[in-house]
This record gives sequence, structure tokens and C-alpha cells, in this order.
Amino acid sequence: MNSLNPRLNKYLVGVGLAESRRKADEIITAGRVSINGVAETNLATRVMDTDLVELDGQSGKKRKDIYIAYNKPRGLVCSHIKQGSSKTIFEELPIAFANLKIAGRLDKDSEGLMILSSDGDFINKITHPSSRKDKTYLVYTKQDIAQTIVEKLNAGVKLVDGVSKLKTTIIGKNATKVIISEGRNRQIRRSFETLGLTVIKLQRVRIGLYSNRRLAPKEFVFIKPEDVL
Repeated sequence: MNSLNPRLNKYLVGVGLAESRRKADEIITAGRVSINGVAETNLATRVMDTDLVELDGQSGKKRKDIYIAYNKPRGLVCSHIKQGSSKTIFEELPIAFANLKIAGRLDKDSEGLMILSSDGDFINKITHPSSRKDKTYLVYTKQDIAQTIVEKLNAGVKLVDGVSKLKTTIIGKNATKVIISEGRNRQIRRSFETLGLTVIKLQRVRIGLYSNRRLAPKEFVFIKPEDVL
């Protein structure tokens, strides 16, 4: 076995069985990893191409960049770091996705479509202001929506971080469809609140070209970059 063969901890991260080398070391020393059917606890062990490495009887697969669409339920935080008692989306997703980058976060009280990927260039193409990728939301308010309110939202509402213009259309007594291409923090909620409206539900249903209404809460599917771009 030569130095080109990766250490066991690096291998586990590479195939999605551990989120970091530190976590991989913990898994290895706990006796949960086997090589060719034999438990391996030596942190210095290197893996050969012909070895079958398993964690709790499950093997991983080397892959290129991955892309997923995820239906975030209300109550989860879009962060890699735990915040208070609230769960993060990565606590609900498979461990292999622990380091994926997020294209457009949703606040804790919002729900709906998210795109995650290991491909930083892809994420940047969606999120950078110059890309102008539209995102579509369904917004439900405590109050009924008047056409005059919609006209004000479309004309532009002054917020502390600048004017917010939304492409808004009425789809129900207290429901609107909102399209935005920028992504300031809680922009839609703040715009509505400025006009005296309380948002009781905010759901993202489309990012760029991609929409999937069949995804259940907490469900994800693998996608391709061209599905979004």
C-alpha cells in the first residue's frame, strides 16, 4: 500500500459516510468501520481501490458534484451550525449532504423549495445578484389583499436596506404569488409588514427554471444543473 492510497478518515469523507475527518476518526475508533468485512480501528490505515469499506454495514460511493432539490418544512433553520434548540436542515438530510452549499436560504418560519449542491460555481450562478434568477413564492396573509396593496408592492416599498420591488399578483382572498430576483434577508415579509400585512405562510415553489410541487416536506431529489439554469 503506498502513500497515494487515502487514509481511512479521508476516504470516509470522500464517499459521504462522514461529514469531516474529525467525525470520521470518532466513527473509526468506535469500531463502526470495517474493511473487507473486518473491523478497523487504526486511524493510520490507508484504503486501497480494491477494498470494500463499510460503516455499520453500509458502503458509500465516490461521486462528482451533486445537486439536490429539497422541500424544507417550516421550523427548520438553513444553517450548517446549530442555532439554539431549533433543528437545521442538515440534521434531517443524509450525512453525505452535510457540507453542501445552499442556493438561497429560507428563514425558519418559511417553507418550500431549496437547491443544494457541492458545486460552488453552480451555487454562485443562482445566488449572485448579477444572475437575476427569479424565485417564486406563494404568500398568505392574515388580512385580505387589496389591489391597491399589490400596486404598492410592485411599485416599490422602502425598507431600511433600500427599495424592495416585488412582482405580485393576487391568487386568492388573502393569497398572492410573488416573484423576486434578489434575495435580501426576509425581504418579502418585511415588504408586506411595511404595508400593515402579517404573513402567516410563505412558501417558495420555484427557483430559476426548477419547480417540483410533488416533493413532500423533508423530501429531496437529485437534479441536474440544467434543470435550474
